[in-house]
Amino acid sequence: MNHTDFDFKRDVVDLSFEKPILIDFWANWCGPCKTLGPVLEQLELEDQGRWALVKINTEEEQQIAAYFRIQSIPHCKLVYEGKIVDEFTGAQSKETIRKWLDANFKRLDIAEVVEAQVDDFDALIEEHTEFPDARLVSKLKLFLSGHPEHEKALQMLVQHEVFFDDQAALQRIPSQEDALEPSELEKDARAISEWIHLPITDASPAFERLQSALIAVRNQDLSNALESIIEAVHKDPSFQNELPRRSGIALFHFLGPQHPMSLEYRKLFDMAIY
Repeated sequence: MNHTDFDFKRDVVDLSFEKPILIDFWANWCGPCKTLGPVLEQLELEDQGRWALVKINTEEEQQIAAYFRIQSIPHCKLVYEGKIVDEFTGAQSKETIRKWLDANFKRLDIAEVVEAQVDDFDALIEEHTEFPDARLVSKLKLFLSGHPEHEKALQMLVQHEVFFDDQAALQRIPSQEDALEPSELEKDARAISEWIHLPITDASPAFERLQSALIAVRNQDLSNALESIIEAVHKDPSFQNELPRRSGIALFHFLGPQHPMSLEYRKLFDMAIY
């Protein structure tokens, strides 16, 4: 990777919600780095997309190296879902690193990521009941790489991904040039994106409730999220062009009418908006 094109948020943080990222801090003058680098590259090649290797030259990216307090190289950090989950320093053998990677993948319960390219969509999503689910996002991306016309998989990917990377999710929605208005999926996804990027304001009591609801959703606490959205509707239904109502409708659409949270809260929500 050319360091002039490197974007840490895009190439490490955002990508880590799709797959584990192994950062290799190195420098041209470092002998052990030149020994370790090819080993890591070979392991990445063997694992065929299970994880990604990102090499960061500490001489060219001094601010990043300083932020991570890199004092000795080579130094490797494993990042998953935006967090450092393990690390090691010094050149290690291929066998040692393989055991280290496999142990981490097993501990993080992500060993099945490479198995996402299956033909059975129902089997793919069967065990995923949480919402939103970053692991399911990774699986659906891989599934769609082999089944690009699968509408249900694309819809589900957008519904989950919008909470982790709203711009990427919006770009996945097929354009409908002849349509008189946006599709339901696009309207819902844009409502969620607007909710995520809600500007800080103290002008409305609905703002605080929507912020609390967003935190709850990202913690997969749908009960508190929906209760907060309903409170936001009661406090200020017109806030930000009826965003409490629009975000609530989007969330219920994403969950589906038979989801336990829909069965428990949809009537309360409807009573609030009407």
